Amino acid sequence: MHLMEQNGALRILVRISEKDRYITELRKSGVNPEGVVSLSSLNVCRRNLGDLGLIKEIMEEGGRPRTYLVITDKGRRVAQKVREIQEILRKKRN
Repeated sequence: MHLMEQNGALRILVRISEKDRYITELRKSGVNPEGVVSLSSLNVCRRNLGDLGLIKEIMEEGGRPRTYLVITDKGRRVAQKVREIQEILRKKRN
């Protein structure tokens, strides 16, 4: 299976392209149609997206260490293509 075929990876990439986010924000923001994504699925997706150079992780120190996910230039370009595909598919239904 290609790294981008992981369940939810494309939706997560598009969501991060809209706004850099903490992992906890992604879990609660309903990146999949059923709502909250499991932490294990999110971790696999974020690792795959990172391996492909589409996102990078920034660890914030302080009270509780938190991981902030930031889209890269390459990730922004891929996310734009995904949005274009989504738009084409929406138009086909109408």
